[in-house]
Amino acid sequence: MNLSRRCIRLSCLAAVAALVVTACAPAQDMAVAPADAAPPAEPEGKVTFLSAENLSGDWDPFDHTILAQDRLQRAAYETLVRVDEDGAFQPGLALSWENIAPTTWRLELREGVTFHDGTPMTAEDVKASIEYVSSPEVAWSLAFPRPFTADVVDDHTVDIHTGEPFAPMAGLLATGAAGVVAPSELIEAGRLDEKFVGTGPYRWVSYESEAKGVHLTVNEDYWGEEPKIKDYVFRYVGDSQTRLAALRSGQADIIDRVEPHQVADVESDPRLAITRTPTVESKWLAFRAAKPPMDNALLRRAIAHAIDVPQIVEVVLQGSGTVNTSYFSPSHEFHSDSPTFPTYDPERARELLAEAGYPGGEGLRTLDLMVSVGFYPMTKEYGEVIVQNLADVGIDVRLTTLETARYNQGLFDPEMGDLYDHGWFLGSYDANSVMMSLFGNALVTSVNDPDVDDALAAQMAALDGTERQQLIDEQLMSALDESMLEFPMFTSELITAYSRNVRDLEVPPTSYHRIEDAFLAK
Repeated sequence: MNLSRRCIRLSCLAAVAALVVTACAPAQDMAVAPADAAPPAEPEGKVTFLSAENLSGDWDPFDHTILAQDRLQRAAYETLVRVDEDGAFQPGLALSWENIAPTTWRLELREGVTFHDGTPMTAEDVKASIEYVSSPEVAWSLAFPRPFTADVVDDHTVDIHTGEPFAPMAGLLATGAAGVVAPSELIEAGRLDEKFVGTGPYRWVSYESEAKGVHLTVNEDYWGEEPKIKDYVFRYVGDSQTRLAALRSGQADIIDRVEPHQVADVESDPRLAITRTPTVESKWLAFRAAKPPMDNALLRRAIAHAIDVPQIVEVVLQGSGTVNTSYFSPSHEFHSDSPTFPTYDPERARELLAEAGYPGGEGLRTLDLMVSVGFYPMTKEYGEVIVQNLADVGIDVRLTTLETARYNQGLFDPEMGDLYDHGWFLGSYDANSVMMSLFGNALVTSVNDPDVDDALAAQMAALDGTERQQLIDEQLMSALDESMLEFPMFTSELITAYSRNVRDLEVPPTSYHRIEDAFLAK
């Protein structure tokens, strides 16, 4: 593959959330409903979700890379393929998907599905959505190896043409916005950014300001099972203490990205519940490899060996995470340990640093490490550990913390720092979309490695699962280890806290909170 870095258009709002909640806010009536409370016969009540990440302010489901917005829009938009609680692919808007030729997949679509504007969903909408989302000017093309085309066979049958054999089709169609279906008329008119118009269980009501958030309500014409919660409000609050105070005061019902040190506080409150979910998200240290000195692979590998990831996970994160042994999360399909994956080894780091031309760090300028605050838990604290680890082998690093909106803007700026801490969550158990984003399309590093590109192409073309696993283990992992363009330090644990009156809340490893399956107990 000869894939250049694609331009990502981000419309991040620079303002910090205006919601004002203090730890001393008066508590509202939060009596806990009986344990055996039954779901209501009709949708009722309102749930307010406070997100650690900002929204983009542009509602095109395909043209952003913001996880929080992807979570929100999953209540309004649906994917062609779903993933069940066991990680298996299940019918979504597509009832079946079949590889009818080496480069063609045929989808049979669900009938009787309508968009929120009342128009029926047909193969024309699937064709328009696939061709739009895979086009290079759209952000979510990051998950595609190349633009795909589609042909309408009939109203409920569509053929997708991939150009080359493409094994991870089901995973792609279940991933983030890659498999979302939107109305073809709105795509062609360029009006997707106005509001959500999907087929999902919740429809758009309003967005007035970041402080008030997005308001969705039940889609009365939904083809599937009717939700039990009537209204869903989703707001950004960038400070973890403020989110927790809002939950405890009754101003919020669910909060995400709870800090590990807050867990005991939540667990001690009988009105609150907590769930801890091992995810498919790794926390990566990206190297800005397009510029010196980060264009030196030996230096990058030295840095990877110098970082005490076990200390970060066990001490800073208090066990909230898993030390990686591969470029795939343990929850990902095709995961296996990589025998050459870098482990904490300061002596090896010093050796590689000398081989890179910087013995003891001599001649190496100060490097800049960028981390977020308020979004990912404990990033400043483990950033300080990284700074000390690198100082121990002779590498001087300056730590910079960024609020969430500025952090999201800087992620794809190759001039922003030398080392960039980030997560990558694409909502699928097939890691190919992650590999395509970070390595095939080089979104954060801005550099492609030919051996990695070849290995990615080979495993994508392997339609036999056993062959694909072998190519991943023997070719892809070693190429990633050798190039070290990104270092996946650990796999995240997503800690979600919520009112005990919110029942049946599912938080799967893909991180998509299934509000439509929950209910409010009385």
